Amino acid sequence: MKKIGLKNKLEGDELDLSMLNLTEIPVSEIASLPKATKIDLSSNQIVSLPPEFATKLPYITRLELGSNKLRSLPDNIDELKNLRHLDLYNNQLTDLPVSLCQLRNLRWLDLKGNPLNSGLKKAAGDCLNQKECELAARRVLAYLKRFHIQMENEKLERLKKEKEKEAARQRAEEEQIAKKRAERKAAKEKRKEEHKAFMESQKHQSNGSAAAEQKYVAMPKTTVTASKNKKNKSKKGGSWLGWFNMILFFCLLGATGYGLYVYTEGNLSLDGLKAAYPRIADNAQVLANLTVEAFQPDNLKETVQTVFQVVKETSITAWAKLEEYTGDLSMYTGPVVAAMAKAWVWTQEITISIYNWLVENIDWNAIIGALNAAWRFLYDQWMVVCEELSKNKTFMSVVEAIKGYSVIVWENLLYIWAALCHQLSVAIEYIQEEGPGILASVKNQATSTLDSAKQSIEGLMK
Repeated sequence: MKKIGLKNKLEGDELDLSMLNLTEIPVSEIASLPKATKIDLSSNQIVSLPPEFATKLPYITRLELGSNKLRSLPDNIDELKNLRHLDLYNNQLTDLPVSLCQLRNLRWLDLKGNPLNSGLKKAAGDCLNQKECELAARRVLAYLKRFHIQMENEKLERLKKEKEKEAARQRAEEEQIAKKRAERKAAKEKRKEEHKAFMESQKHQSNGSAAAEQKYVAMPKTTVTASKNKKNKSKKGGSWLGWFNMILFFCLLGATGYGLYVYTEGNLSLDGLKAAYPRIADNAQVLANLTVEAFQPDNLKETVQTVFQVVKETSITAWAKLEEYTGDLSMYTGPVVAAMAKAWVWTQEITISIYNWLVENIDWNAIIGALNAAWRFLYDQWMVVCEELSKNKTFMSVVEAIKGYSVIVWENLLYIWAALCHQLSVAIEYIQEEGPGILASVKNQATSTLDSAKQSIEGLMK
């Protein structure tokens, strides 16, 4: 509807738009006529009021909406602060918005002919005359006010219960954290005492005191079914795991032989092995003590913290260098960093839990004792084998023949090592000469790539 048509419908402060078969209200056109404070929209086909009706027409005092098809009123109807007369006769309303109770100037209300709910219908009454319609306005506003207060009270009660539930959850978490902290502290003290007792026992053993009674870990017996399965599996042929174990065995055997050769200075006779045994035992004991000391919770924690701090500082420096070429990327990397931080905390907690379980549930002293006993047994058997072989003239003649070739093998190994060192020096010289140019090229390429990636990301964000 054009503005000229609306002006023709305006008489003083009354705008008559009734019986025009309107399905929508021309809010903008009505707002262009600020003199129209009394609007008659009755006997049309209006289904709802648009939200901008109340925001653009807050000054109207009388609104006639009778004989339409209204199913609801907008929640912001309370913005019609000056409304005194509201006619909603013969519509399809079942409820009214609670915000209607904020219309303090409303003095007249007609809700006849609407399928209202029982409470609202009782408050509205019959509205057959001026007095009853004025009473209906007061009663409906009071009814909606009580309903509004009830809703607010229920909301406050719900919020109170949620806060109490959250507080109870936080207290339970704090109690659980305190309990775990106390358990960790007790376990830490226990491990310190056990380590102290272990070091004292080792000290007494090194001074020649009586060896403490050792515990051996009972190995579970293999059941008949499991042994049959293993035999059947072995008949089918070696698996990749078997080959891998065989390779590891030969590597271990070779490393052991090389170590014996170094410790005996090439003298693998019985006398040479007996002379080298004290040095091997002393070095093994020193290595075991260092390993036990390194794996103490405090030392291990300090090592992890040091490594983490170095990695953190290096990452910060590298990131700052990167942002010199790309600009601030925190808006893209912030969520990723937060997720990685949560994952790191979770991994750290799991690792500490596993480590604590291993320390508390495994008898490491018994395991070390069993390994020492196995080592002594193997050493004794090796001594027996060497003693028997030393009596065999054929075997000793083979050893003497091999010793003659060992000098040639050693010279060839030295030649190969010198060639590798020469090639390494050539590679280092090449890197020193060509490295700056290559780094500059890579730096320029990386800068252009990052710039294009940044522009693409900014384009997607826009």
